[in-house]
Formats: sequence, structure tokens, C-alpha cells
Amino acid sequence: MKTLLGMLLAGSLLVGPLISTPAHADDNEDACGAVLCLAGLMAGGSGGQKCSGYEANYFSIVRYHHGHFDLSGTSNARGDYLNQCRSVGGDQKSSVNSKYGSVENGP
Repeated sequence: MKTLLGMLLAGSLLVGPLISTPAHADDNEDACGAVLCLAGLMAGGSGGQKCSGYEANYFSIVRYHHGHFDLSGTSNARGDYLNQCRSVGGDQKSSVNSKYGSVENGP
């Protein structure tokens, strides 16, 4: 019960700013979905199958340097991807990318 209540509270905190912010015509819906799903994951929730595609798209962005995983290059590329969602605040995108930007494989 506590888990369900926590997920509902986290979801309402995450969705609230998205609802009050108008969507932009040039938003990348996949990037917006990735922000929402990964922020929910950070809050302890799980979007289930609906989020798995958004998460897979985000974690498929990988950069290599001299044949090795490039932490900063991958993080920068993933941050650029999240920034394609203009209707979500930069603070949310930054916190998501700070947590997951340099992770080689998704959670």
C-alpha cells in the first residue's frame, strides 16, 4: 500500500508540471516520454511496458571513444536528446541526465 501511495504521489508531482506547461509543436514526443518515464523511475515508480520503449531509446544512445564507452560523450548526446522536449523544465531533464546519462546499460 505504501508503495502504491508513493508511486501515485511521485506520479502526480511529475505529471503536474507537464500538464501546466503547454506542449510545443516541435517537441520530440519520444524525448518527452523518456524524461517522464526516467523521472518516475528515479522516484521509485515503474511505467511498465509503456515506458520500456522510451527507456530503450534513451539508453540506445551510446558514444565510444577509441573503442571504449565514452562517459561524457554519451551523457552529452543523451542530454541533447532530452533537450528535444522543450515542454519539460531544464531542471527535470538535467536531474534525469545526471542520474542516467553516463550509465552504459539501462536499469
